Amino acid sequence: MSSDTPIKKILVLAANPKNTTKLRLDEEVREIAEGLRRSKKSNQFVIESRWAVRPDDLRRSILDFEPQIVHFCGHGEANGGLVLEDVTGQAKPVKPEALAGLFELFAQVECVLLNACYSEKQAEAIVQHIDYVIGMKQAIGDRAAIKFAVGFYDALGAGRTIEVAHKFGVNAIQLEGISEELTPTIKQKLNFSNTVVEPSFAKGMPSVGNKLISMPSKAIEVFFSYAHEDEKLRDQLENHLSLLKRQGVITGWHDRKIGAGKEWKNEIDTHLNTARIILLLISSAFIASEYCWDVEVKRAMVRHEAKDARVIPVILKPVDWKSAPFSRLQALPKNGKPVIKWGNRDEAFLSVAQGIRAAVEELLANP
Repeated sequence: MSSDTPIKKILVLAANPKNTTKLRLDEEVREIAEGLRRSKKSNQFVIESRWAVRPDDLRRSILDFEPQIVHFCGHGEANGGLVLEDVTGQAKPVKPEALAGLFELFAQVECVLLNACYSEKQAEAIVQHIDYVIGMKQAIGDRAAIKFAVGFYDALGAGRTIEVAHKFGVNAIQLEGISEELTPTIKQKLNFSNTVVEPSFAKGMPSVGNKLISMPSKAIEVFFSYAHEDEKLRDQLENHLSLLKRQGVITGWHDRKIGAGKEWKNEIDTHLNTARIILLLISSAFIASEYCWDVEVKRAMVRHEAKDARVIPVILKPVDWKSAPFSRLQALPKNGKPVIKWGNRDEAFLSVAQGIRAAVEELLANP
C-alpha cells in the first residue's frame, strides 16, 4: 500500500438497553471486523467499537476517533428516534434533529450506517450534513441486519463504493432467503459546487456564506413532452419547479427552447435521449398528437424499459388514458386526479412538484 493511501476509520457504536429486546450485536460487530480483516484491502481500514453507548459517549467517541464511517447497531423507534442508553442502562431515545445537529459538526464523516429499526427518518435528517446515510424503512430482524452489514463491509473491503456496497448488503439479505431486502435504504446528500457571483445577480439565489449555489455536475435533465394546446399549463408546472432549478438540482427542456436556425427534430431527439426524467403531460390534445404519441411516448417507454430514464405521466385534463402504454406507471398529481379538476390548481401542481422532487432525489442517490 502506498504511504499516501488514506486510512478509513470505522466507528461501531452499539446500544442494547436493559429494557429492550436482546439483539445479537456482538455477532454483528464480530462479523464486520472479520470481513474487513480478511478483505484484500484490509490494511486500508481501522475499526473500533463502543458498547452500551450513551449520548455523551456518542459525541466523545466521534471526537476522539475521528472516523470516516459511523456504524450504529441497536434499536430504533417507530417515530424515528434512535435508542441509546442512560446512566442506569435504560433506553434513552434520541430525536432525529438532535442527531443531525451532532453530525453537522463532524465534516470528516463520509457515511453513517444506522442498522436499527425505523431509522430512515434519522437518515433523512442526517443526510443534510453527511454525504451518505443508510437507514431502515421499517423494522428489521437480527439476521437481516447482520447479513446486510456483512455484505456492505465485504464490498467496502474489496474497494467498492458506498453506493455499490449498499447493493451488496441488500443482495446478502436476498441470498440468505430473508424477505427484508427492501428495508435498507441509502440517502445521498445533494452536493453543490460553490461559485462567487456578482451581487447584481445574487438576488433570490440560494447561498452558502458569501458564495452562491451553482449547478451541480449531475443536475437531472427533465424533458417536457406536451401538446402545444397545453402550453399554459406546462408554464405553470415549470413555475412550480423553479426552486429545484434555482438549487441546481434539475434543468428543464421543451421544444420552445430550440434556438433559431436549429433543426427542431434533431434537438427534440437529442434531449429525449439525454433526459433522465421524461414528463408526459397528458390531455386529449396530447393523446391526439401524432408526434407526441408516435415519437415521444414510444421513445420514452423504450428508455423506461431499459431503466435509463424515469417516465412520469402528469394528468393535466380528464381523458381516457388507462389503457395507454404508460398506464402502469405511477401518475401525478396524487391519485392521478387531473390538474384542472382540483379546486386549487396550485395545490395540484404542488403535488406534482413534490412527486418530481422525490424522483430526482432518488435518481441522485442512485446514479
